[in-house]
Amino acid sequence: MPDWIGKTIGRVRIDKYLAHGGMAEVYLGMHLTLDRPVAVKVLHGFIEEIPDLITRFQREARVVAGLRHSNIVQIFDFDAVDGHPYIVMEYLSGPSLASYLRNLHSRNERMPSHQVARLLKGLTAALDYAHSQGVIHRDIKPGNILLHSKTEETTLDKPLPRDVDGILTDFGLVRIANTASQTASGTVSGTPSYMSPEQARGDKTDQHTDIYSVGIVLYEMLAGRVPFEADTSLSIIYMQINEPPPPIPGISPAVQAVLDRALKKNPLDRYSSSREMAGDFFRAIGMTAEAETIMVEALPESISKSTESLRATTMVPPQPKEAKEKASQRRPLWIGAGIVGLLCLIGLAIGALRLLPFSANPTDGPNLTAVPTTETVATEPSGGLPSANGMVEVSANDYEVGTASLTDEYHTAPFSVTLNSYWIDKYQVTNAQYEQYLNETSSQAPELWPGEANHPVRGVTWDQAVAFCGWANKRLPSEAEWEAAGRGPGAGPQLYPWGTDPTAGGNANSLPDQDTYPVGTLTFNQSPLGVFDLVGNVWEWTGEPYNQVQDGYEVLRGGRYGLLLDLAYRLAVPPDDARYVKYAGFRCAADQVQ
Repeated sequence: MPDWIGKTIGRVRIDKYLAHGGMAEVYLGMHLTLDRPVAVKVLHGFIEEIPDLITRFQREARVVAGLRHSNIVQIFDFDAVDGHPYIVMEYLSGPSLASYLRNLHSRNERMPSHQVARLLKGLTAALDYAHSQGVIHRDIKPGNILLHSKTEETTLDKPLPRDVDGILTDFGLVRIANTASQTASGTVSGTPSYMSPEQARGDKTDQHTDIYSVGIVLYEMLAGRVPFEADTSLSIIYMQINEPPPPIPGISPAVQAVLDRALKKNPLDRYSSSREMAGDFFRAIGMTAEAETIMVEALPESISKSTESLRATTMVPPQPKEAKEKASQRRPLWIGAGIVGLLCLIGLAIGALRLLPFSANPTDGPNLTAVPTTETVATEPSGGLPSANGMVEVSANDYEVGTASLTDEYHTAPFSVTLNSYWIDKYQVTNAQYEQYLNETSSQAPELWPGEANHPVRGVTWDQAVAFCGWANKRLPSEAEWEAAGRGPGAGPQLYPWGTDPTAGGNANSLPDQDTYPVGTLTFNQSPLGVFDLVGNVWEWTGEPYNQVQDGYEVLRGGRYGLLLDLAYRLAVPPDDARYVKYAGFRCAADQVQ
């Protein structure tokens, strides 16, 4: 790592070295614009000049920077200098919970139950808020919890102030650091002593992972030690996966029951929300009135206010300059089931709301209802006009393409195109549809085959996409047709299928970023014309480009999972380049239908 002391990076002057961790070096700096001390974390990674890698880092950091909660350390800025990614965040001078517990337990003392409850209340409220925004911490431990009081200094040798709060820091740092260093999905990352069994195995994670880690922190506050201790990290990981945590001597059966449920090996056997665990702990120690207060607090209102704050303050880092995408193999990320429990809590608070597994917004979030079979499985072409089934009509009109808000080589200045009426597939071509085509034609299978029936086919070259559309008596949509179907008619059309907010009110944070998802199942991800999944699932091949591209190149649109882009973003590539083909799918269009 370079010596940062005395240097100015971005708008921050680095004044002092503070600490060294597994994922970052921490410095104290002065924000020259805000005129306030800040903490700067320089990550142990190096971002190459690869748009995919840069974009993924920016995306992860932007999501975390959008979190607004009194129990979460605020991120002010993020960027990279000389290839080193860094994050600028709020500086709090209080000690960490880890330091306080070490000092307390060295004297064979324990934290009073009412202080444990107060810390748990703030931490779980912060987690439920973050989970509602689609953000998982993945490294909750006492070292990432700062003790903060507004009224007096928090010191290691005195009882905690009455108003002390636990403030979560390093939110999402595991994901951000892994993105910056190109750490592969499926590897074990986190802290073994606080790691959930699924995280220890390198499996998919969701909010239940954080609930397990909070359970470990609660166990440590009560017992004076963590449940699993061994000489090596591998031994601890083995115990996290296979052994039940030992009971804590001297605590009540009710408190032990809270710990037992929070530390279940099966994620679905744990609490559905962090706040539910806090409520049970309050009841277990006799603070019944406070428990009821926790359960009826207006969580939906806090989500709404935080979302508005996110929209008002989201930072937009500079766009990347290079167009080389470096692909990496990824494992599926399971997000769905855990969010249901949180939404159940919301439903109790505000009445009958629809439960949506991927939703960060209970009223208009993603819907996992299966797409009707008649619209996802192709019928044998008759040799005439294609069926209108599963297609959307786009009326003749003037449509604006390109944008003035983003000026780089991947965006074109806005101009108007006049389009005749046409039809476009409502959904991306699925594996089930492509399988029927292969059976009928004995054509060569895509690079990635087979795939789940209702997921979009991917691994398709441009020529393969053209051939499929021809077999279905259709064609690839022109680039202008594809963009118009996503943005709608008129001047200054929206840049995202759902509108102008890049986060879709927080819903875009729930887009799977490790693999594709079933077409048409995220109801927020549709255009004003009812065309689904134009961004965030697979790149889509288009036909005739509306602006000049290099000879022999074709245009991909829409980005893919893990690379959320706007509807004006254009990527011209060779039609069979393996770096892009592995993430490429398509949909078809037609001039007329039956």
